[in-house]
Amino acid sequence: MTIQHRSYVDRSGAAGSARGAPPGRSSYASGSAPIGGPVPVRIGRAATEDGRLVKPGARASYDAETLRRLDADAATIIARYADPAAADPDGGIVPERSALIPLLHLVQSEDGHLTPAGIEFCARHLDLATAEVTAVASFYSMYRRNPTGTHLVGVCTNALCATLGGDEILAALRRHLGVGAGPGDTTDDGAVTVEPIECNAACDFAPVVMVDWEFFDDQTPRSAVDLVDRLRAGETVTPSRGAPLSGFRATCRTLAGFADERPGALEAGGAAGHASVAGLRLTRDGAEPVTTGLVPVLSEGWDDDAPWTLDGYRERGGYEGLRAALAMTPDEVVTAVSDSGLRGRGGAGFPTGRKWSFIPQGPGPDGRTKPHYLVVNADESEPGTCKDIPMMLANPHALVEGAVISCYAFRAQRAIIYLRGEVVPVLRRLRAAVDEAYAAGYLGRDILGSGFDLELMVHAGAGAYICGEETALLDSLEGKRGQPRLRPPFPAVEGLYACPTVVNNAESIASVPSILRRGVDWFRSMGSEKSPGFTLYSLSGHVVRPGQYEAPMGITLRELLDYAGGVRAGHRLKFFTPGGSSTPILTAEHLDLPLDYEGMAEAGSMLGTKALQIFDDTTCVLRTVLRWSEFYKHESCGKCTPCREGTYWLVQLMERLEDGRGTEDDLDKLLDLSDNILGRAFCALGDGATSPITSSIQYFRDEYIAHLTHGGCPFDPADATVFRGGDRA
Repeated sequence: MTIQHRSYVDRSGAAGSARGAPPGRSSYASGSAPIGGPVPVRIGRAATEDGRLVKPGARASYDAETLRRLDADAATIIARYADPAAADPDGGIVPERSALIPLLHLVQSEDGHLTPAGIEFCARHLDLATAEVTAVASFYSMYRRNPTGTHLVGVCTNALCATLGGDEILAALRRHLGVGAGPGDTTDDGAVTVEPIECNAACDFAPVVMVDWEFFDDQTPRSAVDLVDRLRAGETVTPSRGAPLSGFRATCRTLAGFADERPGALEAGGAAGHASVAGLRLTRDGAEPVTTGLVPVLSEGWDDDAPWTLDGYRERGGYEGLRAALAMTPDEVVTAVSDSGLRGRGGAGFPTGRKWSFIPQGPGPDGRTKPHYLVVNADESEPGTCKDIPMMLANPHALVEGAVISCYAFRAQRAIIYLRGEVVPVLRRLRAAVDEAYAAGYLGRDILGSGFDLELMVHAGAGAYICGEETALLDSLEGKRGQPRLRPPFPAVEGLYACPTVVNNAESIASVPSILRRGVDWFRSMGSEKSPGFTLYSLSGHVVRPGQYEAPMGITLRELLDYAGGVRAGHRLKFFTPGGSSTPILTAEHLDLPLDYEGMAEAGSMLGTKALQIFDDTTCVLRTVLRWSEFYKHESCGKCTPCREGTYWLVQLMERLEDGRGTEDDLDKLLDLSDNILGRAFCALGDGATSPITSSIQYFRDEYIAHLTHGGCPFDPADATVFRGGDRA
């Protein structure tokens, strides 16, 4: 039996492929079954499937000059992760192994894909077996197995982008370039590689195309074709948000941790982007504030000239919260954050101050005082979620300041921001903010004369949704496959390098400075008793003005839609996700429920990441849910049977139903299968995979039946695109 390969799911529906088994779909099944029949499963690798990580002809060794240069780069990378206080070689704790992910990015920058030479190089530097390095490399989707063009073009085909036109864009590019439907197809001239990709945290700019992991927003088939033509002509192309493109290999070097020193690279692309400031601009009439129900705190200044700089941040009161915190004892800071009622903004809603209080202080039972760590979860990958990326792009110092305050509170002297690798413009801004903070005395030794020391670094991931789960993130950060850990022990006791660790979402940490600067009472004056404060709500999809709307907890979707200009003209709201694809969908009857933890629980859903994906009456529910199901199948880490096998069978059944080849019994099978996954998977990914299925059957069972009686989907996907439905205002 073979391990399922992690390649992007191909959903373009290229001509010549059977609908039941489109090329590129990652699966070890032989295809869909006849109506009412069993789904046959082939054991072992398909005859056409190459099981090798690297292909014949790939570089087997480096020449002396290349090796000398790479050795120097590797030494720089490995030194960043050295941590003698945590090291315990006898116990298997070697912090330097954390360098494996950036080392793989480094060797990929040499050839545009992984080679035997690169695998052996990483293994030698970290004293690992090549099989161990290969096992890690094969887990992450950003590591290439085949030669890649000068530029890597990825078209988002997750549910929202696909609905708004991503499928049409991908199909148009393939027709225009004459490439097939395999994952990562490259033009004959080697200039462009095209592939479908999953959600890239830019849903308010959908449909989105990524080139070398830079954002090209609000795309159409025509604009995308023009884009690749310019790339093939060798023109200098500048993304919507990000620096002029320098090629895929140069991007890999940036991901490895080396600065992009091109003049203007940091400033290029402006601040957060037009959609991200949609809510902020409603609170102003020119320079004058306007009274609304919105409260720009994190988003304040996002449309300034250079809000990401230290000077811009200090003009908005930046680092005053840190000064206030350093005037208090660490325990007083923990108490203040606990009293504020700040809850985690990453989905679970766990009280932030309480999580900090779990960190043990002083020597452990063995008499050893272990170092403490803060790991900021900035691996924003939940489909529909797009709040942390603009925040870090336009206001990175809020996250840096929040990290310093947090570490002071629970006495950590090392912090790491784990950023998803597919957002290179954010990576540049975060690293620049960290450098500025060091230069200004906000990081390093004796911060602001307080005697408190803190080292902070930014670590780029390599493409795996599961790394949003805190223990999978820790394993990934330690240079391993990102798979969840068994708990207990919990991270507060044994986290990074088996030391006490706090893992908090980026927005949670960035919210801390304002509490220390403005006070607990100010924070609690917003929201409700159990869900106080402000937060970023992300509106995307079929709305007139998609974007980020920062408001008190508990605002309703009806109010937010009013700010966003409503559902696009001539259509009505059909369904929405309150907190990303893993939260049960809701309908128009829930428009007036408070968008807080309690309000969503009362409706049978979850607040999650406040990712409000809005779908109107042109959208096929089954098609949307199938896309999410394919996503969870693709992103399952494979560790536990309920999720690994369950997500596979969910997709098989959903495909049959969407094609009109299933039966009503399949609906009961879906619910039964979901029940067997829910609460039985190793982590919450399995639970999240069931949510859109069970809730869509609850609210739209008739639409499922209509697919059966119609013999297929009764909707025209073109009606839901921004091209057919009219452009946004």
